[in-house]
Amino acid sequence: MSTFKIKDHLKGDPQIWFITLLLSCFGIAAVYSSVSALAYRSSMSSEAYMFRQLSFVLVGLGITYVVHRFNFLNFAPLAKVLLWLSPLILVYTLTFGHSVGGAKRWISVMGWTFQTSDLIRLVLITNLAAMLARKQNAMDKFKNLWPIIIWSGILCGLLAISSFSTSVILGVTCFMLMIIGRVPRKYIFRMVASVFIGLCLTFLAGLFSKAVLHKSFGRTETVINRTESFLNIDLDGNELIGGELGSVSEQQDQALAAIARGGLVGVGPGRSAVKNKLAEAYSDFIYSIIIEEYGLLGGIVVMFTYLWLLARGLKNIDQTKQAFGGLLSIGLTLSIVFQAFAHMFINVGLGPVTGQTLPLISKGGTSILFTFVAIGIVLSVSKNEEIAPSVTKSK
Repeated sequence: MSTFKIKDHLKGDPQIWFITLLLSCFGIAAVYSSVSALAYRSSMSSEAYMFRQLSFVLVGLGITYVVHRFNFLNFAPLAKVLLWLSPLILVYTLTFGHSVGGAKRWISVMGWTFQTSDLIRLVLITNLAAMLARKQNAMDKFKNLWPIIIWSGILCGLLAISSFSTSVILGVTCFMLMIIGRVPRKYIFRMVASVFIGLCLTFLAGLFSKAVLHKSFGRTETVINRTESFLNIDLDGNELIGGELGSVSEQQDQALAAIARGGLVGVGPGRSAVKNKLAEAYSDFIYSIIIEEYGLLGGIVVMFTYLWLLARGLKNIDQTKQAFGGLLSIGLTLSIVFQAFAHMFINVGLGPVTGQTLPLISKGGTSILFTFVAIGIVLSVSKNEEIAPSVTKSK
């Protein structure tokens, strides 16, 4: 009788499997500790939320297992089809999507509600990796980069209307992927300058519209208010710093109080006092609760776990024989790690509040499932199988 061996079923980088499981388990504990206020306001108990998080993790691990068994080259054709549908999906979201916190970011498909930015992230990075892989021998001509630039600009631009911070994170990921994909520096500098000028003009246009015309479009008012709160400056001249509430963000103040209370070793698991004052303690500010309960040392462990994940994603570039595989692996890994560091920086007061969750740790929803899909693709690449380079051939 043959014996069951995990190594015969779980392929790919074992360290990435361990990192995923470690962050997921830490997330279950952190969510259980931080949802007491939410449980009080709702009909569910803290234990019910913990088991809900556990169910998302188990389903997510199942998705990772299924995805990692596929040949990663098979994701390129599907992503190409979804790329052409992506602008329509984003426009539909902005028009008919579910509004939460004043932003339309969610749509429902057959009763399943998900944030479209999670899908767009996977689609754009996969296509960008494929495009860069095909153009490896034609990077010297700027015209060959236009498809990459246009698609990145369209999707990041549409995404910025409802989620500016997510758009910035995805845009930075795309630029990093271009650098790793050997796009000449002179072209990178041109694109960075163009994007920077575009963002400044958009911000100034939003500021002018709010201050002079007393109207706002998209999320520009939210961006302005949060920038005011972070800088503590009245940018729009309405004598209110941070919008109608004025002053700086109360949530960020509470997050900093939690971090200060945690000290070096923390107050202990489940003993956070600030979690009952933070409206999003279980999602947007869960890192501050982690530091309060586990101390600076616990926060450093979490941070270095994400850096460990990044290191394993980078290693795939050296081990994978396909340019597409290496670029796909590092692109998806960067998107996860950049989101994690954006969340951590905001929690410790190094940036304006944006609402970014901590991947695999914050209270789960469909976003955590998309993260498991991304990890499954990275694991598929790390199998380093001998595959015909059909995607990496130059046109």
